[in-house]
Amino acid sequence: MKEVCRETLQRAYLYLDGEMLSVAERREIEVHLEECAPCLERYGLDKEVAQMLHRLRNNCQCPDSLRSKISGIIEA
Repeated sequence: MKEVCRETLQRAYLYLDGEMLSVAERREIEVHLEECAPCLERYGLDKEVAQMLHRLRNNCQCPDSLRSKISGIIEA
């Protein structure tokens, strides 16, 4: 992987994780992703996974009984 790709994806992942980036930084990432198909593909997949996990985290409550059962298995 090229160094510019690695750096761009690192910043893109920071953005996905909620880090604030300047307008110029976001635009730089967008331009790179438009011009670099491998990075766009990789970013797209990771973005979908991050969005799915965010939705699941916010919308699904684990019942206390299940949480206890899982904790018991992990601690055993």
